Amino acid sequence: MPLLLLLLMLALPAQAQIYQWTDEQGRPVFGDTPPDGVDARPIRVERPATLPGLPEARDILQQPPPSATEEPGDAYRQLAINRPERDGVVRSNLGQVDVALNLSPALKTDLGHRIRLRLNGDTAVTTQADQVTLEEVPPGTHTVQAEVVDDDGNTLIRSDTTTFHLLRTTVQQQSRPRP
Repeated sequence: MPLLLLLLMLALPAQAQIYQWTDEQGRPVFGDTPPDGVDARPIRVERPATLPGLPEARDILQQPPPSATEEPGDAYRQLAINRPERDGVVRSNLGQVDVALNLSPALKTDLGHRIRLRLNGDTAVTTQADQVTLEEVPPGTHTVQAEVVDDDGNTLIRSDTTTFHLLRTTVQQQSRPRP
């Protein structure tokens, strides 16, 4: 019912009086002219608040939308390394380290964008995948960082550097005493 009242208020001139009465089914009715012989009471209607428009709003609305080939400066909002965990331990006898990224929005391969992974500051791999396995990583402490680069190799966004520790399990044979 409040919606009906609001619609009636908007449809009527600002100076018109609004009345409320009850119909034969007992429902409230609103209008500017109550029927004869009905007990109608005037309703006080407040003038709605209005704000002046922004002068530059029309200019903003008339600007053409950016084309698909344009790259806004903040095209990528987030690039983070989810795996390996920061200061985490990776156990791999083969020296394999799985790297998983969180990139938002998704990689724009149609614009020639690629992901470059740096291991200890050096480029380890360039790919379009957000998950990759680094091979033959030696045991020890390492850093990994991801970058999104364009066709010309310019960095568009860079993740924080993540430090991890690669451990290999070794089995030492104990020498047995001779009988």
